Amino acid sequence: MLATFLSLLLLSSATEQPMPLLLTGTLQSADKQTVVSPMSDTWRVQVQWLHPEDEPVKHGDLIAVFDAGNIKTQIEQLKSAIINHEERLNQLKSEHKQKVMEAEYELERRQLLLEKAGIDASVPLANLSAYDYEQYQLELKRARTESAKAAEQLAVARITAKSALSKQQLQLEQSQAELQDADVQLGQMSVIATQDGTISYGTHPWYGTKIYAGITAQPGWNIAELNRSDSLYIEAWVHETDIPRLQQHVFTARFDIAPQSPFPITLSEVARQGEKRQSWGNALYYKAVFMSERFPVSQPMLGMGLLIEVTQP
Repeated sequence: MLATFLSLLLLSSATEQPMPLLLTGTLQSADKQTVVSPMSDTWRVQVQWLHPEDEPVKHGDLIAVFDAGNIKTQIEQLKSAIINHEERLNQLKSEHKQKVMEAEYELERRQLLLEKAGIDASVPLANLSAYDYEQYQLELKRARTESAKAAEQLAVARITAKSALSKQQLQLEQSQAELQDADVQLGQMSVIATQDGTISYGTHPWYGTKIYAGITAQPGWNIAELNRSDSLYIEAWVHETDIPRLQQHVFTARFDIAPQSPFPITLSEVARQGEKRQSWGNALYYKAVFMSERFPVSQPMLGMGLLIEVTQP
Protein backbone atom coordinates (compact mmCIF):
# COMPACT_ATOMS: atom_id res chain seq x y z
CA MET A 1 0.00 0.00 0.00
CA LEU A 2 2.78 2.39 0.96
CA ALA A 3 4.75 1.47 -2.17
CA THR A 4 1.73 2.20 -4.32
CA PHE A 5 1.28 5.66 -2.71
CA LEU A 6 4.95 6.55 -3.22
CA SER A 7 4.77 5.47 -6.82
CA LEU A 8 1.75 7.67 -7.44
CA LEU A 9 3.46 10.60 -5.67
CA LEU A 10 6.62 10.26 -7.78
CA LEU A 11 4.57 9.99 -10.96
CA SER A 12 2.62 13.10 -10.03
CA SER A 13 5.81 15.05 -9.27
CA ALA A 14 7.36 14.02 -12.59
CA THR A 15 4.35 15.13 -14.65
CA GLU A 16 3.56 18.33 -12.70
CA GLN A 17 4.30 21.56 -14.64
CA PRO A 18 6.19 24.38 -12.86
CA MET A 19 4.07 27.18 -11.50
CA PRO A 20 3.75 30.12 -13.93
CA LEU A 21 5.23 33.50 -13.04
CA LEU A 22 2.50 36.06 -12.43
CA LEU A 23 3.19 39.78 -12.89
CA THR A 24 1.06 42.85 -12.36
CA GLY A 25 1.12 45.33 -15.24
CA THR A 26 -0.44 48.63 -16.19
CA LEU A 27 -1.32 50.12 -19.56
CA GLN A 28 0.95 53.04 -20.48
CA SER A 29 1.55 55.32 -23.45
CA ALA A 30 4.89 55.71 -25.20
CA ASP A 31 4.01 59.21 -26.40
CA LYS A 32 3.04 61.58 -23.61
CA GLN A 33 2.97 65.27 -22.73
CA THR A 34 3.74 65.94 -19.10
CA VAL A 35 2.14 68.93 -17.37
CA VAL A 36 4.58 70.29 -14.77
CA SER A 37 3.78 73.05 -12.30
CA PRO A 38 5.73 76.10 -13.55
CA MET A 39 8.18 78.33 -11.75
CA SER A 40 6.69 81.37 -10.05
CA ASP A 41 7.79 84.24 -7.84
CA THR A 42 6.85 82.13 -4.81
CA TRP A 43 7.55 78.52 -3.85
CA ARG A 44 3.88 77.59 -4.35
CA VAL A 45 1.49 77.76 -7.29
CA GLN A 46 -2.20 76.90 -7.35
CA VAL A 47 -3.74 74.59 -9.95
CA GLN A 48 -6.85 76.53 -10.93
CA TRP A 49 -8.29 74.16 -13.54
CA LEU A 50 -7.61 70.78 -15.15
CA HIS A 51 -9.19 69.18 -18.19
CA PRO A 52 -11.57 66.38 -17.07
CA GLU A 53 -10.05 62.92 -17.24
CA ASP A 54 -13.15 61.39 -18.84
CA GLU A 55 -13.19 63.73 -21.83
CA PRO A 56 -10.98 63.29 -24.93
CA VAL A 57 -8.37 65.95 -25.63
CA LYS A 58 -7.68 67.43 -29.06
CA HIS A 59 -4.50 69.14 -30.20
CA GLY A 60 -4.66 72.80 -29.19
CA ASP A 61 -7.11 72.27 -26.31
CA LEU A 62 -6.48 73.95 -22.98
CA ILE A 63 -5.61 71.22 -20.47
CA ALA A 64 -4.35 73.06 -17.37
CA VAL A 65 -4.46 76.55 -15.88
CA PHE A 66 -2.32 77.75 -12.97
CA ASP A 67 -2.88 80.83 -10.82
CA ALA A 68 -1.20 83.80 -12.48
CA GLY A 69 -2.47 86.60 -10.24
CA ASN A 70 0.94 87.63 -8.91
CA ILE A 71 2.51 87.45 -12.35
CA LYS A 72 -0.19 89.66 -13.88
CA THR A 73 0.38 92.22 -11.12
CA GLN A 74 4.12 92.04 -11.75
CA ILE A 75 3.59 92.56 -15.49
CA GLU A 76 1.47 95.67 -14.89
CA GLN A 77 4.13 97.05 -12.55
CA LEU A 78 6.89 96.37 -15.07
CA LYS A 79 4.92 98.02 -17.88
CA SER A 80 4.49 101.10 -15.71
CA ALA A 81 8.18 101.05 -14.79
CA ILE A 82 9.16 100.85 -18.47
CA ILE A 83 7.05 103.90 -19.28
CA ASN A 84 8.70 105.80 -16.41
CA HIS A 85 12.18 104.72 -17.54
CA GLU A 86 11.49 105.83 -21.12
CA GLU A 87 10.18 109.21 -19.96
CA ARG A 88 13.17 109.66 -17.66
CA LEU A 89 15.54 108.68 -20.49
CA ASN A 90 14.03 111.29 -22.81
CA GLN A 91 14.21 113.86 -20.04
CA LEU A 92 17.88 113.10 -19.38
CA LYS A 93 18.66 113.28 -23.09
CA SER A 94 17.13 116.77 -23.23
CA GLU A 95 18.84 117.94 -20.02
CA HIS A 96 22.31 116.71 -20.88
CA LYS A 97 22.04 117.84 -24.49
CA GLN A 98 21.39 121.34 -23.15
CA LYS A 99 24.32 121.12 -20.74
CA VAL A 100 26.68 119.92 -23.46
CA MET A 101 25.54 122.70 -25.79
CA GLU A 102 26.12 125.26 -23.04
CA ALA A 103 29.59 123.84 -22.39
CA GLU A 104 30.37 123.92 -26.12
CA TYR A 105 29.20 127.53 -26.35
CA GLU A 106 31.32 128.48 -23.31
CA LEU A 107 34.38 126.83 -24.84
CA GLU A 108 33.82 128.61 -28.12
CA ARG A 109 33.46 131.95 -26.28
CA ARG A 110 36.62 131.34 -24.27
CA GLN A 111 38.53 130.42 -27.41
CA LEU A 112 37.46 133.70 -29.04
CA LEU A 113 38.55 135.60 -25.94
CA LEU A 114 41.83 133.71 -26.03
CA GLU A 115 42.28 134.65 -29.66
CA LYS A 116 41.58 138.32 -28.84
CA ALA A 117 43.94 138.22 -25.86
CA GLY A 118 46.62 136.72 -28.08
CA ILE A 119 46.25 139.56 -30.56
CA ASP A 120 46.53 142.17 -27.80
CA ALA A 121 49.50 140.41 -26.21
CA SER A 122 51.32 140.25 -29.54
CA VAL A 123 51.71 144.06 -29.65
CA PRO A 124 55.40 144.86 -29.04
CA LEU A 125 56.45 146.46 -25.81
CA ALA A 126 57.89 149.37 -27.82
CA ASN A 127 54.40 150.39 -28.90
CA LEU A 128 52.85 150.18 -25.42
CA SER A 129 53.48 151.32 -21.94
CA ALA A 130 55.02 148.82 -19.61
CA TYR A 131 51.79 148.70 -17.62
CA ASP A 132 49.57 147.98 -20.67
CA TYR A 133 52.01 145.39 -21.97
CA GLU A 134 51.98 143.50 -18.68
CA GLN A 135 48.17 143.71 -18.55
CA TYR A 136 47.86 142.16 -21.99
CA GLN A 137 50.25 139.37 -21.03
CA LEU A 138 48.26 138.72 -17.87
CA GLU A 139 44.98 138.68 -19.81
CA LEU A 140 46.49 136.15 -22.23
CA LYS A 141 47.46 133.81 -19.38
CA ARG A 142 44.01 134.19 -17.83
CA ALA A 143 42.33 133.54 -21.20
CA ARG A 144 44.41 130.39 -21.69
CA THR A 145 43.43 129.15 -18.24
CA GLU A 146 39.74 129.89 -18.80
CA SER A 147 39.83 128.24 -22.22
CA ALA A 148 41.44 125.10 -20.79
CA LYS A 149 38.89 125.06 -17.99
CA ALA A 150 36.03 125.39 -20.50
CA ALA A 151 37.44 122.49 -22.54
CA GLU A 152 37.64 120.40 -19.37
CA GLN A 153 34.08 121.28 -18.41
CA LEU A 154 32.89 120.25 -21.89
CA ALA A 155 34.63 116.89 -21.57
CA VAL A 156 33.07 116.39 -18.10
CA ALA A 157 29.63 117.34 -19.45
CA ARG A 158 29.94 114.80 -22.26
CA ILE A 159 31.16 112.02 -19.94
CA THR A 160 28.43 112.80 -17.40
CA ALA A 161 25.78 112.74 -20.14
CA LYS A 162 27.03 109.43 -21.52
CA SER A 163 27.15 107.86 -18.04
CA ALA A 164 23.70 109.06 -17.03
CA LEU A 165 22.10 107.98 -20.30
CA SER A 166 23.82 104.57 -20.21
CA LYS A 167 22.67 103.98 -16.64
CA GLN A 168 19.10 104.90 -17.49
CA GLN A 169 19.21 102.77 -20.64
CA LEU A 170 20.38 99.77 -18.59
CA GLN A 171 17.50 100.25 -16.15
CA LEU A 172 15.09 100.36 -19.09
CA GLU A 173 16.57 97.21 -20.66
CA GLN A 174 16.48 95.40 -17.33
CA SER A 175 12.78 96.15 -16.89
CA GLN A 176 12.14 95.08 -20.49
CA ALA A 177 13.98 91.78 -19.89
CA GLU A 178 12.01 91.20 -16.68
CA LEU A 179 8.78 91.91 -18.57
CA GLN A 180 9.77 89.41 -21.26
CA ASP A 181 10.49 86.76 -18.62
CA ALA A 182 7.18 87.51 -16.91
CA ASP A 183 5.34 87.16 -20.24
CA VAL A 184 6.99 83.78 -20.80
CA GLN A 185 6.10 82.75 -17.27
CA LEU A 186 2.51 83.90 -17.79
CA GLY A 187 2.34 81.76 -20.93
CA GLN A 188 3.41 78.74 -18.88
CA MET A 189 0.43 79.26 -16.59
CA SER A 190 -1.86 78.02 -19.36
CA VAL A 191 -0.90 74.63 -20.84
CA ILE A 192 -2.06 73.75 -24.35
CA ALA A 193 -2.27 70.17 -25.65
CA THR A 194 0.37 69.34 -28.25
CA GLN A 195 -1.35 66.13 -29.35
CA ASP A 196 -4.62 64.23 -29.24
CA GLY A 197 -5.18 61.78 -26.42
CA THR A 198 -6.49 61.35 -22.91
CA ILE A 199 -5.37 63.08 -19.75
CA SER A 200 -4.60 61.45 -16.44
CA TYR A 201 -3.93 63.33 -13.21
CA GLY A 202 -0.70 62.82 -11.31
CA THR A 203 -0.27 61.83 -7.68
CA HIS A 204 0.80 64.00 -4.77
CA PRO A 205 4.52 63.37 -4.12
CA TRP A 206 4.01 63.46 -0.35
CA TYR A 207 0.66 61.79 0.26
CA GLY A 208 0.19 59.61 -2.82
CA THR A 209 -3.31 60.99 -3.44
CA LYS A 210 -4.50 62.06 -6.87
CA ILE A 211 -3.90 65.69 -7.78
CA TYR A 212 -7.03 67.78 -8.37
CA ALA A 213 -7.99 71.28 -9.49
CA GLY A 214 -7.54 73.74 -6.63
CA ILE A 215 -4.51 72.05 -5.09
CA THR A 216 -1.46 74.13 -4.20
CA ALA A 217 1.66 72.60 -5.75
CA GLN A 218 5.35 73.35 -5.73
CA PRO A 219 7.25 74.17 -8.93
CA GLY A 220 8.37 71.03 -10.74
CA TRP A 221 5.58 68.71 -9.61
CA ASN A 222 4.05 66.42 -12.24
CA ILE A 223 0.45 67.58 -12.35
CA ALA A 224 -0.94 65.49 -15.21
CA GLU A 225 -0.01 63.52 -18.33
CA LEU A 226 -1.56 63.68 -21.77
CA ASN A 227 -1.14 60.33 -23.51
CA ARG A 228 -1.80 59.21 -27.05
CA SER A 229 -4.13 56.25 -27.42
CA ASP A 230 -2.35 54.71 -30.41
CA SER A 231 1.07 54.03 -28.85
CA LEU A 232 0.18 51.84 -25.89
CA TYR A 233 2.36 49.34 -24.09
CA ILE A 234 2.22 47.29 -20.90
CA GLU A 235 4.58 48.13 -18.07
CA ALA A 236 5.48 45.65 -15.31
CA TRP A 237 8.09 45.53 -12.56
CA VAL A 238 9.91 42.21 -12.20
CA HIS A 239 11.70 41.01 -9.04
CA GLU A 240 15.42 40.51 -9.56
CA THR A 241 15.16 36.77 -8.89
CA ASP A 242 12.52 36.37 -11.63
CA ILE A 243 14.48 38.05 -14.42
CA PRO A 244 15.89 34.74 -15.78
CA ARG A 245 12.35 33.38 -16.15
CA LEU A 246 11.59 36.01 -18.80
CA GLN A 247 13.90 34.32 -21.29
CA GLN A 248 12.30 32.03 -23.91
CA HIS A 249 8.90 31.97 -22.23
CA VAL A 250 5.34 32.55 -23.39
CA PHE A 251 3.54 35.67 -22.17
CA THR A 252 -0.21 36.00 -21.78
CA ALA A 253 -2.07 38.98 -20.38
CA ARG A 254 -5.57 39.61 -19.06
CA PHE A 255 -7.18 42.93 -18.25
CA ASP A 256 -8.58 43.15 -14.74
CA ILE A 257 -11.91 44.21 -16.26
CA ALA A 258 -11.87 41.31 -18.75
CA PRO A 259 -10.20 38.31 -17.07
CA GLN A 260 -12.03 35.91 -19.41
CA SER A 261 -10.23 37.33 -22.47
CA PRO A 262 -6.53 36.41 -22.42
CA PHE A 263 -4.35 37.69 -25.26
CA PRO A 264 -0.71 37.13 -26.26
CA ILE A 265 1.97 39.73 -25.65
CA THR A 266 5.66 39.93 -26.43
CA LEU A 267 8.55 41.13 -24.28
CA SER A 268 9.98 44.29 -25.85
CA GLU A 269 12.52 45.53 -23.34
CA VAL A 270 13.91 44.91 -19.86
CA ALA A 271 15.71 47.69 -17.99
CA ARG A 272 19.43 47.18 -17.50
CA GLN A 273 19.37 48.84 -14.09
CA GLY A 274 17.18 47.71 -11.23
CA GLU A 275 15.37 50.06 -8.89
CA LYS A 276 14.08 49.89 -5.36
CA ARG A 277 10.34 50.40 -5.20
CA GLN A 278 8.79 52.16 -2.24
CA SER A 279 7.29 49.75 0.32
CA TRP A 280 8.34 46.73 -1.76
CA GLY A 281 11.27 45.69 0.41
CA ASN A 282 15.00 45.88 -0.19
CA ALA A 283 15.13 43.86 -3.41
CA LEU A 284 15.68 45.39 -6.83
CA TYR A 285 12.92 45.48 -9.43
CA TYR A 286 13.44 45.79 -13.18
CA LYS A 287 11.05 47.59 -15.50
CA ALA A 288 9.76 45.32 -18.28
CA VAL A 289 7.91 46.55 -21.38
CA PHE A 290 5.45 44.27 -23.22
CA MET A 291 3.74 44.92 -26.54
CA SER A 292 0.60 43.53 -28.18
CA GLU A 293 -0.82 43.81 -31.67
CA ARG A 294 -4.36 43.95 -30.32
CA PHE A 295 -6.26 44.39 -27.09
CA PRO A 296 -9.51 42.58 -26.27
CA VAL A 297 -10.90 45.80 -24.76
CA SER A 298 -12.47 48.08 -27.36
CA GLN A 299 -11.43 51.36 -25.73
CA PRO A 300 -8.51 50.67 -23.39
CA MET A 301 -7.74 53.45 -20.94
CA LEU A 302 -4.37 54.37 -19.57
CA GLY A 303 -3.62 53.00 -16.13
CA MET A 304 -5.77 49.89 -16.58
CA GLY A 305 -4.42 46.94 -14.60
CA LEU A 306 -3.41 43.63 -16.16
CA LEU A 307 -2.32 40.22 -14.99
CA ILE A 308 0.64 38.84 -16.95
CA GLU A 309 1.25 35.08 -16.94
CA VAL A 310 4.72 33.80 -17.85
CA THR A 311 4.79 30.09 -18.79
CA GLN A 312 7.18 27.71 -20.45
CA PRO A 313 6.55 27.08 -24.15
